[in-house]
Amino acid sequence: MLLIRRLTSITLVGALSLPCYALTLLEAVEVGLNNNVSLIASRMGVEENAYNINVSRSKFLPSISANATTTWSGNRTVLNGTDDTTNSYNDHGYSISLSQSLFNLADIYKYGTAKLDFNIEEIKNEAKTQDIIQEISAQYFEFLKNGAQTRATKAELDSSLARLKQMQRNVELGNVAASELYEVVAQKEGIVNRLRTLGKDKDVILNTLELLTQYPVIPSQDLQRALILSEITFNEQGDLLEQAMQYNNDIIVSEKTLERTFRTLKETGSNFAPSLSASASYRHDDTNNFDPVTTPGSTGISDSKSLGLTLSVPITTGGSDYYAYKKNEKSIERNELLLVDTRNTVKNDLETSILNINDYSQSIFTFENIIRANYSSYNGIKRAYELGTRTLTDLLAAESKLFNAIRDYESAKYDYVIESIKLDKTVGNLSPLSIEKIMGLMVNESSIRDMDVIPDHLKTK
Repeated sequence: MLLIRRLTSITLVGALSLPCYALTLLEAVEVGLNNNVSLIASRMGVEENAYNINVSRSKFLPSISANATTTWSGNRTVLNGTDDTTNSYNDHGYSISLSQSLFNLADIYKYGTAKLDFNIEEIKNEAKTQDIIQEISAQYFEFLKNGAQTRATKAELDSSLARLKQMQRNVELGNVAASELYEVVAQKEGIVNRLRTLGKDKDVILNTLELLTQYPVIPSQDLQRALILSEITFNEQGDLLEQAMQYNNDIIVSEKTLERTFRTLKETGSNFAPSLSASASYRHDDTNNFDPVTTPGSTGISDSKSLGLTLSVPITTGGSDYYAYKKNEKSIERNELLLVDTRNTVKNDLETSILNINDYSQSIFTFENIIRANYSSYNGIKRAYELGTRTLTDLLAAESKLFNAIRDYESAKYDYVIESIKLDKTVGNLSPLSIEKIMGLMVNESSIRDMDVIPDHLKTK
């Protein structure tokens, strides 16, 4: 994965140096993985957590300390009938001590817990990475879906404006009643309102994409017009469920959290176990009395050495260790239930995604047939209206059905891909490689933009 990022980053250097902001799906994802603020913070959390391992490891290493002291002392004694006495001296000394834990179960378990915490943080970061990939990809396709619906709505508006102009001319000539003009006006206003809402939604999507990537992204790719988006078979569903139970990040974090609770229980239990430690020290003192005659014995050098072995046997701490142990037992029960709940949630999410994907696949096939039928119906009613055998209401209804079917068809295609990406995340294998596979279904966006809103393969002969 790291190699892929490096290679893609080289490609992005050329792409980002251009004045335009158009990016492919993979480029947008890579920009987001490099720039997303919450993801960068998550990576820093992993690095921060790595230091906890070193902190725990330090308990197994010796602790060494040293100190040095110097003291000057002066004394003056005033006596009656004899000479006053005055003396002063310096006292110098230094020492060094060493302590080493030989056996402490709590330190051993804490070290293992620190490594487990680091592993959990890595998994959470991977989950965050997949979240960002999913969110960027979803917004990318939401933009494309918005564009497809906008193109269809604009085509509908052009048709409505042309009809309105023709109707106004016919009313002026007295060929039709003025009441028929109102139906055309009402339809046109509804289309304009829908188009305005689509424009607002487009800006919202672009703002969200920029927030996720910290870069003004404009998609440069779109889905091919004629796609075969298949259903997920029963056998594939079983394989996906098995993979999700093994690789889904939420499940892995829940399993690791349960494992951590067991380790915490062992840590608490180790408070009842004895510990053994060793210590060694050396001290040197040098006292220099300036008047040794008046203060005999206050001058000299001393050295002291010591070795120690300490066995600590805990007896009681007022019951706090016992209650902490019982508390952690309850934590294990709670995390076991949370693990079951997480697995059930993932299983439900997986099944829901599969049902949605299969429904979208069937809907695409159905909408294709609906578009073909509505296209033929619209053309027939249009000719009949021109001949005076069908009403304007019939024509407007047929046109609305046709463009609604086109919008539904386009939405189903993009929703299928968005749900497929969500499914990959649920399974736990969403990555830039997954995005590369999706790009195999895509072409340059400009080639789609210039096409007729009704795909050629859906037009009846």
